[in-house]
Formats: sequence, structure tokens, C-alpha cells
Amino acid sequence: MESLFTGPGSLREPSETLAFWLTGLCALPAALLIGYVLHESIGASQVALFIVIAMVYVTLARGRLLGSSVRIHQTQYPRVFAIVRGACAALEIPMPMIFAREDNYVPAVALGFGVPYSLVLSSHWIELFSDDELTFMIGRELGHIAAGHTRFHSLLSVNGAENPLISLIFGAWLRRCALTCDKVGLLCCGSLDSAIRALGIASFHEFGRRVDYQAFAEQQSEIASDSVLRWGEWLSAEPYATQRIASLKRFIATQAFTEAEAWFIRERAEAPPELALPGEVTVATRDCAGWWRRFAAWGIDAVVVSAIITSFGGSIAPGTHAKEATASVTPGDVEVAAPGLATIRISGKKHAAPAATPSARPSPTVTHEKYDLGPITLSDQGTTANIGGSSVPLDADAIGEVVAAIIKKLGFSFWFPIYLAVLVIFAGQTFGMMIAGLRVVTTDFRKPSIGRTIVRYLITFALWWLIIPLSLIWRRVLLHDRWTKTRVVKVERVVARATGSLPT
Repeated sequence: MESLFTGPGSLREPSETLAFWLTGLCALPAALLIGYVLHESIGASQVALFIVIAMVYVTLARGRLLGSSVRIHQTQYPRVFAIVRGACAALEIPMPMIFAREDNYVPAVALGFGVPYSLVLSSHWIELFSDDELTFMIGRELGHIAAGHTRFHSLLSVNGAENPLISLIFGAWLRRCALTCDKVGLLCCGSLDSAIRALGIASFHEFGRRVDYQAFAEQQSEIASDSVLRWGEWLSAEPYATQRIASLKRFIATQAFTEAEAWFIRERAEAPPELALPGEVTVATRDCAGWWRRFAAWGIDAVVVSAIITSFGGSIAPGTHAKEATASVTPGDVEVAAPGLATIRISGKKHAAPAATPSARPSPTVTHEKYDLGPITLSDQGTTANIGGSSVPLDADAIGEVVAAIIKKLGFSFWFPIYLAVLVIFAGQTFGMMIAGLRVVTTDFRKPSIGRTIVRYLITFALWWLIIPLSLIWRRVLLHDRWTKTRVVKVERVVARATGSLPT
């Protein structure tokens, strides 16, 4: 068996992949529809900003966990460490960072966008589980990591996976992911009875010890007989507990379970695979991403940058801004000019201006000295900057206005390459790459230098007209990758290569 999640013996729910793509395609239209019904403005910009906020939150989560949670290792709570270590060895995935924190609602959860992931257990629940029950709970979360669910779940949990609206949009896929990884938890604990008890404790806390699960499981037949009773599940990120028990009972009676169990208890190393250090392995062509994943990452990044620009009142094209209606008032006349509409003039009765009295003295003329230093003007009235034809004061209160004006003026074609280069320099991947599971590395899996990254994107945006047709020949290693000796690799292939799970 090549893997638990690929090939004819895959443990994935049959419709999980289909639900993923349908959910992705329908997420924005569904958000727009919900916003319309609730009379709230929800668009691509708001969704993109939610994604950015979630990614920043998850990226910083490890630091928050280290600062406010207990790190579990061989000498700190060895019972849990041993269970995680054994399950990782069986699944052939690297050890995650393990933490315990107080959480009254979630017994266990996996977080992160890449290796090393974080496995967070609740101190409120952890002692309620016996070893075999805890193995099931840990095994199903490691299953999410192995199946590639975690980086998407991390985004949704930050934005409220328990939120009915989030569950309504993404629940069809989330519920199938839960059923998939329940099977992994069953393989890890090795007992259907232990798995059912673990689900009961996770659902009912201490009361779960008093539940007759045979009778509880029979409640599923009543739900199955009435379609209206199943509608409530659509507002949840996880299936009903009765549905999960029924799914495990069906699975354990199949040939797929027999084959997966034989694979799981095979002769294997006792320790999880260790990640190879950068420079010890070389990127193979099959490790590199194809066009569809690159395009998906670019599309997400384009939406994110567009959302940031438009949130500051700018436009995608540089130098183009929406024209506002203007009004002018003269004695007796009012004139209103709006873009796309004819000029409206309203004439009224005019009165002669009063004659100036002979005793009136003209106001003294006041002159101000000023000096121009490029776009900066210095005068005794203060310092201003000429940005896009507008004079913006340079004081502490106007810094935000200056930043907004700069973003408006430069536009998408300037900020998009800056965004790509900066994130790859500091993080090795953009937000779109995080979601698509991609990373930019050198040919020996090292992080590219600042100079190499800048040259890479200069070539991209100077020679895109040549790179695109040549990509039909060099489908995985594009022209700018070849010249700078960089590669856009799939994260799951990186982990498999680094742990020795794939041949070199």
C-alpha cells in the first residue's frame, strides 16, 4: 500500500476531493449571497483580508504557544509524547511540536501551514482519556496532517470553524475530512470500542463514561429516516457523533480496513522519520509544482494584493481613480457635474454686490517663504509632500494619509512583485503558496538568498512574455527558475524527500 490517502486503498471519503473543489468554487458566491441576505457587504476584498489576518494569526501561533502553553517532550509529560511518537512512526510523518493548554471546547487540534506542525491538546480533557482513547484522538489529528487538511483547517478555525456561517460554506468538505481521519484514529488505537468511547468522551466529557453507546448509536437510524433531522448537521463543521460511529462500523467491516491495518502494523522503524538538513538532498523535477498549483497560488496572491490596495481606496490600475461629482456655487447659479452624467445648472435670482465703502482699507498682503526639495515643500506653515498632485501635510497625524496616497498612486503592477519578493525573502512562500502547499527553494532545498530572490522576480516580470510560451516545454522548471537555480516545490514532496519516503 503506497499511502493511506492515494491509490485504490485510499482512506479518504469517496466524495472528499469533489467536496473540496466544489466548496472552493462556491465559497465566494456563497459568501456574497449570505452578505446580501444579512445586508452586509462581503466581497473578494473582505474575504482576502480575512485570509491574510488568519495566516498572520496562525504564523504567530507557535510563538504564542511557546509563551503560554506547556511544551510536551520526553521528560515533560512522557505519556503523551510516547503516543505521538509511535503514531508518527506508523504514519511515517515527522514529529509535530506538542503543546498542552487550557481549552474547554476542543480536546485536540493540529495547526500550521507546514512542517513542523503544532499538535495542541487540552489540559481540560487530556486526563479523561485512557491511553487507547487518547491514541485515537491524537491519531485522527495526525491524520489531518498526513492528509494535507491542516493548512486549510488552520485558516477556517481562526475565522471560526464553529461559526454556523463558516460551517454552512465549508462544512460539506470539513465533515468528510473528519470521517476520513476518524479511520486513521481507528488504525492508531486498533480498537473500535476504544474509538467509540473516545468520540463519546470528546462529545460528553465525564458523562461519556455513563453512556450506553450501543443504544446511542441506534439513534442514527431515526435521523436517517427523516431528512429534516439531518439539516442541522449542515451548520456544523463535524458530522453528528452518531454518524461518525456508524461510519467507523462500516469501515471496519470492509476490505479497505484489512489492507490498511496490514500496512499499519507492518515492520517499520520505531522512531518517526527525521527531516534531512538543507543541502543534504537535491530537488528532483517531480518535486516541482505544475502549472495548476502555480496558477492557483498566483490567483490567491492577486486577490490578496487587490484587496489591500482597494481597502486603502486605490485601484488596480496605477493612476486611475474614480472621479467624484463636483459642485460649484456662484451668485445666482448652482452647477453640479458628475461623471457619466450631463452637467446640471440651476439659475436663480441675482443680486448686485454691495459697493465698497470709501473707508474700507484693503487687507495687508501676507507672503510666505517656501522651499521645494523634490516632492517635499518646506515653509513657515509646515512641511508638505506632493503625492499624485495632492499636497499632504507631513506630521504625525498625516502618516496614514501618506501611506494610503502612495498605495493608491502606484497600483497593482508595482505592489504585486514587491509583495511576492518580500514574502519569499522572509518566509520562503507567499500567502497563496501557503494555501496551495508550495515553497520557493534552491536546488538543494536551501532558502534562496535576498539577491537571488530579487533577481528571480525581476526576470519574471521583465520576461513573462517569453516564460509563458516556454512553460509549454519546461512545465515544472520555468525559465526564471533555471537561470536563478531556484525551484517552486510541493511541500508534501519536500517532506517525503527530506524524510527518505521517496527515492532520490
